Amino acid sequence: MSAFFSGLLGRKPAISEDVAVVEKPAVVYDFVPRLEPSPDMPVDPTPEATPEEQQAIDQVNAQRTKLLADLPMEPIDDGPLFDASGWLSDARILIYLRACKGDAQQAAVRLRSTLEWRSTYRPHAITPTSMRTEGATGKMFINGYDGSGRPILYMFPHLENTSDAAEHLRYIVFTMEQALRSMPPGVTKLTIVIDASQFSPLARTVPLSTAREFLSVLEKHYPDRLGRALVLSPPAYFVVFYRIVAPFIDPVTKSKIAFVDLKGEKGKGRRDGDWVDIRELVHPDMLQSEAGGDWMYKYSQDAYWPVLGRMYSAVTSA
Repeated sequence: MSAFFSGLLGRKPAISEDVAVVEKPAVVYDFVPRLEPSPDMPVDPTPEATPEEQQAIDQVNAQRTKLLADLPMEPIDDGPLFDASGWLSDARILIYLRACKGDAQQAAVRLRSTLEWRSTYRPHAITPTSMRTEGATGKMFINGYDGSGRPILYMFPHLENTSDAAEHLRYIVFTMEQALRSMPPGVTKLTIVIDASQFSPLARTVPLSTAREFLSVLEKHYPDRLGRALVLSPPAYFVVFYRIVAPFIDPVTKSKIAFVDLKGEKGKGRRDGDWVDIRELVHPDMLQSEAGGDWMYKYSQDAYWPVLGRMYSAVTSA
């Protein structure tokens, strides 16, 4: 009875000395990120070019001199310069071709646009040091791989910590570049895991104008990079809104978007449909516990940033 009233009053009841207190074991977290594929990791590579696609690649390569001519001059500073010729590889041309449904001329126009953008925006020169404030809370970062060997981009909108729209966009681009660096050979797409469990219209999130610019940059300069987009535990009104706008989303993109119910049975055992079982798409040992996995990973910038910095330095100094 005393325990009952103590509970009502907000006090803990006295514990008899002869009653054993069982303490839960402390959770041991792993702070080391996984930004590079292991040699034995299963990979589902992007299909190689078909004979028709190879012909289209050759058509684009016939315009190579024109595509690379008179690109904007990069500023002279301590940052690395853009290797435009090295970037314009057959593999990248193929990505743009598929985004343009095989239209070689349209792919050439879009490639030229990205070459100009990369020369002026310089995503290759965005350093981990310059993005340290944006990455402080772990609102967005690359970590681990899905069952097809695609890097996973985790997004936690409720951890938004800054309000500078330009820096928001730079951090998004910086993270996309890290995703590309983390891709195993033959893999060209990534999986995005978005925690919507704490979504609220009143919460501090990325401004709508920045979100639109982000989508524009992805569409123009990172085409055909989305493998899957998995939305964790979205509120009911979020799902209703999505179903209203879904008919206006490109069918290919829409087929890659799915919801994950971490607390219930929706989608359990499924790999497709509006609701999926995330553990069917990402091995539990590679999936963070907050996303429904068994990996007790906890983001710490002090542990994450040195690994990120080493990878960036290895690429830019090569």
